[in-house]
Amino acid sequence: MKIYNKSEWKKVKLGDVFNLQMGKTPLRENKLYWNKGKYNWISISDMNFSEKYLFSTKEKISDIAIKESGIKLIPKNTVIMSFKLSIGKVKIVNEDIYSNEAIMAFIPKENFFIDKNFLYYCLKSLKWNEGINKAVKGLTLNKNLIAQKEIFLPDLTIQKEISNNLDSINNLLELRKNQLNYLKELNKSLFTRMFGDILSNSFNWEQVKLQDICSSIVRGPFGSSLKKEFFVKNGYKVYEQKNAINQSADLGEYYIDEKKFKELQRFECKTGDIIMSCSGTVGKLFQLPKNSKTGIINQALCKFSLNNKIISIYFLKYLEKVMENLKLNGSGIKNISSVSYIKKIDINLPPIELQNKFAERVEKIEKLSFEIEKSIKEAENLYNSLMNRYFD
Repeated sequence: MKIYNKSEWKKVKLGDVFNLQMGKTPLRENKLYWNKGKYNWISISDMNFSEKYLFSTKEKISDIAIKESGIKLIPKNTVIMSFKLSIGKVKIVNEDIYSNEAIMAFIPKENFFIDKNFLYYCLKSLKWNEGINKAVKGLTLNKNLIAQKEIFLPDLTIQKEISNNLDSINNLLELRKNQLNYLKELNKSLFTRMFGDILSNSFNWEQVKLQDICSSIVRGPFGSSLKKEFFVKNGYKVYEQKNAINQSADLGEYYIDEKKFKELQRFECKTGDIIMSCSGTVGKLFQLPKNSKTGIINQALCKFSLNNKIISIYFLKYLEKVMENLKLNGSGIKNISSVSYIKKIDINLPPIELQNKFAERVEKIEKLSFEIEKSIKEAENLYNSLMNRYFD
């Protein structure tokens, strides 16, 4: 990327370069202002999306609202920014538009040539922490503080070069994020496409109880079996609910010694086992990955060790759908005090060959998702680096 000599750029105050225009809210009580409105009217809620351009708004105002309230038009291609409550959200309006009093429009004064895309990135880079007032309903800037804010302004050619560089990265980010969202939806839909609806067993698979496909189903030890005084600095790991909820085997700092581990060995948890949260946040599932520490589960977890009738990824997706259906039907469980309920859950059991095909496809999707996430992280790092280089 080209290196620019920022010492040659002009240092200007926003108020010297732009006419700062605030919007207003037409009287809510007057139905004529809002009913059958046809002109887009921006509020903070319209600024909460990641897109650079703003195309439409949730609310619209009428001809009479514009005429009687004196609200000013924001011309097409103007850069706007929120400066009350939610500060520093920036958009470019894609058509003539109106706004409320929490939005500031930056309309260039005559004889100042400013690329709208450069201004968009410039405003996004500004730190508004200094000078913020704590209003009754949140944080707020004011017109004077914004007018006094200084920025560096290169000539128009450089402005366009900079905005083009940042646009290229943003476009790549948008593409990658869309690809990632598509893969996530594909991953979600793949189970139903291959195995049908689990409630109706629409593909008429063999049906068994959950206990039939597990060599072990155990809820963690209760009462005095696992008190804090038993914990040591190093030894056998005690897996907790947060390991399942946060999908991580590394979290947690509780361990027990070998003597206590042998005493509680029926609660042993190792690589390949599946744990599920059973108290408060119920139904979060996680399979311990390779090289996970051998240990035990605590009282807030249930552990499943599968037999050879079922593939772990099929089991995980199936049980996730069971728990999801319980929540959707309003019968979500806040605590599973006994494994007897879990053991009796119906499991549709397709042929192991089809389960293996499913596992292969999921693996491909997750591998591709990992590569895309890596690409997104790299692009975000480059974007942040360039923003610092151009605007700090």
